[in-house]
Amino acid sequence: MPFSCYSMPFSGGASARRWGVRPALPMKYCSACHKTYPGDYNVCPADQTALQNAHELQSGMIIRNKYQLLDRIGIGGMGVVYRSRHLTFNEVCAIKIVNDVISGDERFLQRFQAEAVITRKLRHPNAVRVDDFDYTEDGRPFIVMELVEGKNIGEILQIEGPFRVSRAVRIATQAARALGAAHKIGVVHRDIKPANIILTTDEDGKEIAKVLDFGIAKLREVAGSDQPGMTMTGMVVGTPLYMSPEQFMGKKAGGEIDGRTDIYSLGVVLYQMVTAQLPFDGDTPYSLMVQHMQGTVRPPHELAPDLHIPESLSRVVLKAIDKSRDQRFQTAEEFIAALEESGLDRSGLDYGHSAALQSGPAPSAETIKAPTSPQVLTPQVAPGTSASQSSKANLRPATSSVDPPLTPRAESSAASENNMVAASPADSSVVNSAAQHVFIQPRKLRVKQLLTLVALLMTAVLVAGVGYLKYQTLRRMRIESAVTEMLKTSPTLGRTDLRVQVSDTREVILDGKVQSKEDSIAAGNLAGSIQGVTGVINRIEYPPVIPNTDPAGTDAKSPASLISDGTKFLDDGKYAEAIACFSKAAALDPNNKQATELLDHAKQAAKTEQELLKNRPLN
Repeated sequence: MPFSCYSMPFSGGASARRWGVRPALPMKYCSACHKTYPGDYNVCPADQTALQNAHELQSGMIIRNKYQLLDRIGIGGMGVVYRSRHLTFNEVCAIKIVNDVISGDERFLQRFQAEAVITRKLRHPNAVRVDDFDYTEDGRPFIVMELVEGKNIGEILQIEGPFRVSRAVRIATQAARALGAAHKIGVVHRDIKPANIILTTDEDGKEIAKVLDFGIAKLREVAGSDQPGMTMTGMVVGTPLYMSPEQFMGKKAGGEIDGRTDIYSLGVVLYQMVTAQLPFDGDTPYSLMVQHMQGTVRPPHELAPDLHIPESLSRVVLKAIDKSRDQRFQTAEEFIAALEESGLDRSGLDYGHSAALQSGPAPSAETIKAPTSPQVLTPQVAPGTSASQSSKANLRPATSSVDPPLTPRAESSAASENNMVAASPADSSVVNSAAQHVFIQPRKLRVKQLLTLVALLMTAVLVAGVGYLKYQTLRRMRIESAVTEMLKTSPTLGRTDLRVQVSDTREVILDGKVQSKEDSIAAGNLAGSIQGVTGVINRIEYPPVIPNTDPAGTDAKSPASLISDGTKFLDDGKYAEAIACFSKAAALDPNNKQATELLDHAKQAAKTEQELLKNRPLN
């Protein structure tokens, strides 16, 4: 099962410069028993084995003499997440360990511990449970939490498309219950999005939603609140596609940000679940801010009429994402009640898949009830009518007083059947003749009709071909625009004159001149990170490398410095800058495993952002 739900969020790493490196010694590691010890230990107390320096945590290590790290399942600006096992209870759990840089900030550590204590009080079946808080042997704090195996809503939307309405409402209701429990203890999530809602199964095999990362938003704010000159992206806490208007205005938790912010974000997620589209579209954080604060939302049932979304659910969603928080649901309980009152959460009807098959009201029990006794056919002969004439008379059923009436459909069927039985030989010839004329007699296809049919087929093929060419052209233009924009926003490549072309096979061709080989490699990596790019042909020219005669090296940065800058950009969501820094670090030190891993992570984050923003299909 995937564990993408445990990738560490990008914290406000813009304050990394003031954190520095922890003064603690590197912890020691015993290769025999796999236990870890503080840096001043030289011999393992358990088996007298000489200890080794452990600069990084590795799979198999045992921390605090009770948790064994099994494998790494997530990495981010704040630290690393490991799938682990409690040695005493033999239970698998997830452990989030803060990285070296952040763990040197005392204020952040205090907030980290406080949030862990508060979040542990949140005990709800739809919230990821926090079980423990502790420090590693070298002083890094970590939290132990419930390990949830499953996929998040964003991953399921990419694979399956829009959710069934009943399923989406059930998931939104469960998430709202977790938020309601958090709001009661004073915790506002502030970053509700598809990636933070995981779908798993309970003990009975039923699907259940789990909300994770409660309290992480406050940690982001603490990590970046004191850094001067931060941009709007660093000041606000949340994901722009799902942020409330008050979050875009830079308001903080307390009187300005409360539980109604989470209701707004959950309403956006519910909108996306039932339509597979976002209510607001924008290519930049600024355009998204304008849409969230001033844009008009199209009701879900009008946006996707073929999905048969009930109008009552559209009203609930629109109220949840109202721009004025005073007009939204004031509590999570009100939101849940509105969903239940719409009848969707209780009915369990499979809207969106079976509604199209239900073309009319369900038949009543009286309609489908069969007669209790056979119908007796008696000829209705008028006075003075001969027997021969009576053979052509209409036959009508003689119904007893206790027999229930036939439905219109049953009467029609019975009447047609009776007429066929009562038909005389003379009438049968007429019926057979009519049947041959209507059903048996072949129709002649004229040459003119054949030519018309061929012309229509050729027109259809031509229109399809033109449409495909238009689609390919628009896709190439979109890729070219995305690559150009990313190169322009790069701090090192934005001032260069680079030309971008996209081939029919969606290969990006880069031409131009840059100042160094590292810039050329960074440009290629940036282009390759765009969604839909199949390859990069790098024709960028750069001057030959001239040995640096300046012993001070004032114009050069070390790989460690580049990695530090790249981590800061990665935490701020500036993926182009992060990719450029990690590319240069990897070029300067090809054996630097950290630079390579962070480069791959930044590329994946950039692709994910591109895919989320591309929510409008090509025309």
